[in-house]
Amino acid sequence: MIFGHGDDAYQYGRQIKTDFSSNIYSDTDLSGLQAYLSSRFNIVTHYPEPEPVGLEKMLAEKLGVPENTIMVTNGATEAIYLIAQLYRGWASVIPQPTFMEYEAACQIHGHLLSYNTDDELKVLPDDRIYWLCNPNNPTGNVINKHLIRHIIRQHPRYLYVIDQSYKDYTLSPMIQPAEMTDCYNVMLVHSLSKTYCIPGLRLGYIFSSPIIIDRLRQIRQPWTVNAIAIEAGKYLLEHNPKTVTDLPAYLAEAQRLRQLLSAINGLLVMDTATHFMLVNMDKGSSRELKQWLINEHGILIRDASNFRSLDDRCFRVTARSPEEDDRLVDALREYIALQAK
Repeated sequence: MIFGHGDDAYQYGRQIKTDFSSNIYSDTDLSGLQAYLSSRFNIVTHYPEPEPVGLEKMLAEKLGVPENTIMVTNGATEAIYLIAQLYRGWASVIPQPTFMEYEAACQIHGHLLSYNTDDELKVLPDDRIYWLCNPNNPTGNVINKHLIRHIIRQHPRYLYVIDQSYKDYTLSPMIQPAEMTDCYNVMLVHSLSKTYCIPGLRLGYIFSSPIIIDRLRQIRQPWTVNAIAIEAGKYLLEHNPKTVTDLPAYLAEAQRLRQLLSAINGLLVMDTATHFMLVNMDKGSSRELKQWLINEHGILIRDASNFRSLDDRCFRVTARSPEEDDRLVDALREYIALQAK
């Protein structure tokens, strides 16, 4: 497990007024879920199902896939670690920069790691997994779904883990599980925590072939998904609240933020197809910037220096409301001006 992810406001107490470090949409109305869970709170006096079979059945019906192709997990992170454990000792190709837990999970379970997609065909053994985050964290770029499907089907000898945790934060088409029911070398990882903006409840799932799902079930611990999370998942699947009320407008705001940041001398902002973006600065360090923003403005950003292949001048921010985004831009202008003195 890597420490140093975004949304680490818990380290700073009441200093944080505005959190740009989390990739979770910040303006979701969860009052319906809150009322429902309050009415069901007595379930904490009983053990949950050892495996969340009821929730998995509901999810399979919603996705239009067989029940034996779905496994609900304690967030997408449990899914990542279970996959790495199941294929202990395999080779893993992890294009960089990307979500750090792929590498951490693979290291724990003795994978041969490659970060270079140019030469792995000649160097690595055939027992191989490709890990793709799509949309990718921290860059926000999206790989065309038809290209990914083509690659998966053209190389049945290799396994592919496609992490689509941020699929609900882009307008780019994503692979649907129902499209891959005849494919036996793919694992789609999803995060209900991000879809429904409930990261504290830890809900994710894996879609894959019945054989792979069965093998994953054999190595997981019982009761990894708690009773409150299971109830929340059932409520959310049944009611399917629209957590991002107007996604096109929100992504338009993200692009407005990107343009404002790009206009600041000394900042280079990467293209993004989602709501977060990676920024590189000419002077100063991301660690110093993060602490300065906390001290001076109560603003929290994601220091991206601990992503492999990135350095201490990289940080990530996520769009919020126009007013909050404007305050971030003003604060960054102030910081850059101070660095120029």
